[in-house]
Amino acid sequence: MILRNSCKALVALALILSVSFMLPQRTQACGPFFTDAIFVYSKHPDFPLENFAAGKLGVVTPGWARSYLVAAFRNLAGNPLTETEAKAIKSLWDDRLSNSWDSHVDDSIKNWTDARKKVPGLAEPPPINAYRNREKPHEYESFLNCQQDAFENAQAALNERAKRLGADSQAVRDWASAQDKVFANCGEGKVIPEAARPDQDSLIRADRAYQIAAANFYATNFDAATQQFDLIAKDASSPWREQAPYLAARSMLRKGSLADKEEDGRPALADAETRLNAILKDKSATASHHASARLLNLVGLRLHPEERLHEIAHAIARKDSSTNFKQDVWDYTVLLDKFLGDGSEEGEAGTASKPKQPAGLTSDELTDWVLTFEDQSPAAAAHSLAQWEKSKTLPWLVAAISKSNGQQARANALLGAAANVDHNSPAFPSLTFHSVRLLMESNRAGEARMLLDKALATDRAKFTPSALNLLLGQRMNLAQNLDEFVQSAQRVPAGLSDDNDGREIPDEESKDTPKTPQLLFDRDGANVFNRGMPVALIKDAARSKLLAPNLRRDVTQAAFLRAALLDDKATAIQSAALLQEIYPQLRDFLSTYEKAATPEARRFAAAFLSLKFPGLRPYVSTGVGRTSALEEVDSYRDNWWCAEPPPPLSGAGADGGEGDGKPKPKPMPVPEFLKLSQSLAATQFAALQALGVAPNYLCRIAIEWTDKNPDDPRSPEALHLAVRSTRYGCTDDQTGRWSKAAYDLLHRKYPNTTWARNTKYWFK
Repeated sequence: MILRNSCKALVALALILSVSFMLPQRTQACGPFFTDAIFVYSKHPDFPLENFAAGKLGVVTPGWARSYLVAAFRNLAGNPLTETEAKAIKSLWDDRLSNSWDSHVDDSIKNWTDARKKVPGLAEPPPINAYRNREKPHEYESFLNCQQDAFENAQAALNERAKRLGADSQAVRDWASAQDKVFANCGEGKVIPEAARPDQDSLIRADRAYQIAAANFYATNFDAATQQFDLIAKDASSPWREQAPYLAARSMLRKGSLADKEEDGRPALADAETRLNAILKDKSATASHHASARLLNLVGLRLHPEERLHEIAHAIARKDSSTNFKQDVWDYTVLLDKFLGDGSEEGEAGTASKPKQPAGLTSDELTDWVLTFEDQSPAAAAHSLAQWEKSKTLPWLVAAISKSNGQQARANALLGAAANVDHNSPAFPSLTFHSVRLLMESNRAGEARMLLDKALATDRAKFTPSALNLLLGQRMNLAQNLDEFVQSAQRVPAGLSDDNDGREIPDEESKDTPKTPQLLFDRDGANVFNRGMPVALIKDAARSKLLAPNLRRDVTQAAFLRAALLDDKATAIQSAALLQEIYPQLRDFLSTYEKAATPEARRFAAAFLSLKFPGLRPYVSTGVGRTSALEEVDSYRDNWWCAEPPPPLSGAGADGGEGDGKPKPKPMPVPEFLKLSQSLAATQFAALQALGVAPNYLCRIAIEWTDKNPDDPRSPEALHLAVRSTRYGCTDDQTGRWSKAAYDLLHRKYPNTTWARNTKYWFK
């Protein structure tokens, strides 16, 4: 895998309502991180997301965040997003995937401090933390207390006061110092500026009254802030008079949102609702109408969540019915999280337990479809089928076929309906994938192959990279011979990512990321090689001209070392001939192996070769694999081999699992042409597992050989390298014993050699 060393913000929502968004806690995940291949995106559709918004859906997946399912429903329903809606929802996805609100706030803080530095005579600006922590019973939360507009407004006010009063005036210095105290409350504490003196200019007094009210707001003294904003609203001479009613309502909204219990916050929210409605009815307050409408929407989310959910659902399900599509989709998914506690959205609320779902939650079609589609229970499967039979619409056909299995009575009806869908339909990739799945589950492999081969030959461009890889995975499992298997087992990744925070963000800017996508093995293909294929067949695959050069290298080294460890001499020697063509530096070591006359000599020759070249292993790699040179020791212990390869594919993918909504482990599928050789493959795999982790095995072989062949010039070096492997390789609770045994033997038999002098320690 490709190493990246970085820190990224993780998104974990704090269930706190602010001005217009529910905002995330900020945490940091620090490297090192390792870039690897993502063959099928599971958390979101393929990039670029503009294509998804425009209707190139790929195989719609239950595990996607709900905002993606909203866009999928619109496209499947024949009601595609308008250009404006597509841009709006793309902006929402960008915000959630990149935490862009964080960068916006950071930029505004910098702009404020830069403006403040222009005032002569001020001390160095104090640090500002826009996020404030608070503790609730059994919870710890962090919320964005001082938002972008707070710093932008302060910057504008400072520039205006400096222009009017003079940047070097005492009045401006006092104003800026008071504002420092206001922003000191963003992160913690209760720092309130002193009141202005009666003899000061009326503008300065008005500004100070506003700063005191704002400081109380950020210090979470909401009642005091509300009273002070109410007084400002009555002061006809204050430049803040028109904004004050809105800010008083905002204070009540924040108070209600931050209440320890939902019911405790309702009186403050009701007060905010009354105030905001009054502002919207006041024709003289038109400057505050837009912002007040946004706050009123937030109040509705808190006070009337189910009613508001359905209002939004009806609006976003119809073309151009929502006046603020981005915010409405955001609020819609947040409300679903409130009712379901699912946590499926990047940046949306989530809890471990699921609240009780209101009886009428699915009374609108969009919500019914979204919740049914993501639900993996038998009840959801039955409901989706009933809805399709009643409506005969594409959204419900996609839902029903994705939850059906090949043994159900209505499977043929679903297959027939799917076959009649236009190939240019956004539903086509999903229907193709699930049609093939149903045919495979009903033992109609020939029909499944025909459907797949036709789709891959004539409609390949209609599939996203993830969808294409899902289809190739199916074709691999339907392979009738080795060539067919090899062709579909190697795939171009849908993306490359370190995925350090689980959001599958592509590492597009990484200098280590290959410029051109390589063909690689996904886990399903690698598992067939590693667990389901006899070593002689792995050797045949290594000879295949259908394999990409990088994969041929990997398969060839796996074939040789596996055969050598199993003492399959004929296969090992045949593989060695291929291996030395690829890695000429192995030639002499492979020649020694070929000339070895006994099983013990062959075993030691293979072990010595492995010790010299830590990149050799008896397994095929998944994804990017090891990136260090074959002869180099990888700094992050990706050397030699562990007791077994990566675990088999655990059911992740478009067809998901059952019951609780989480994917269930499934038996590893094996292509038909390998069925007769499964017993041999299982026996060989078990024999490899019995060898244990590489360092233990290599120490044991080096010790046994040295005991019987103390004069072999390779023996001291082998012991030295064996000890080294216990430091840099895969270990278990027996590794320390083997490391010490090899160390002791080296120093006892060869104390004056360079190898002993260079082996100062053994390792647990």
